Amino acid sequence: MSKESKIYRFKDRKDYVKELSKDEVINIIGTKGSGKTTSTLNFINDDSYIVVNCDRLLGMPIDNTIEDQYLIEIKDIIKEKYGKVLEGKDFINCYWDILEFIRKKKKKAMIEGNIIYDIKPITELKGTVIVKRTGVIKCFIRAIKRDYPNQYFLNQEIEKHGKVLGRFYRLKKIIKRRKKVLKQYHEIEEIIKELENYQKEN
Repeated sequence: MSKESKIYRFKDRKDYVKELSKDEVINIIGTKGSGKTTSTLNFINDDSYIVVNCDRLLGMPIDNTIEDQYLIEIKDIIKEKYGKVLEGKDFINCYWDILEFIRKKKKKAMIEGNIIYDIKPITELKGTVIVKRTGVIKCFIRAIKRDYPNQYFLNQEIEKHGKVLGRFYRLKKIIKRRKKVLKQYHEIEEIIKELENYQKEN
């Protein structure tokens, strides 16, 4: 492991930015807790952009976030076309459909979500790619803090184990599930290498 990678575990590094094409699309990539969604907040109220969190297409949350209007429309289009939201390497088809939807609305696109990692090669993305390189330990802690308060799952554990042990088991499950964040920065660095080696077509 390089000295730079060790530092990346504890300290933030500058976002990596790569323009793949002149399309008006911004793609934000990063591990859970890296600040991807936070980076989109300045664009959510910008009428010239449509912000799409691709992970939310797989499990639509019940909340009042402003982008849900478009997410529901996009999800309906994708489900009508494929029967479901595609995953893995097939997600690229959903990505094209998302961009086509946004073009028809005559808007610019802000795309984010971990499912974007499944697009191989990553250089299939259009527009500009921003790779968040937030310190991995910080990402891990953020992911746990964000997931723990989910009342539905917390109540499930409390019903099974009681108030004290229920909270302990909820925390234990989150830590186990989010431990992979501590290793995902290797994948992020591989994505950066791939982007760095990409040469735009003239």
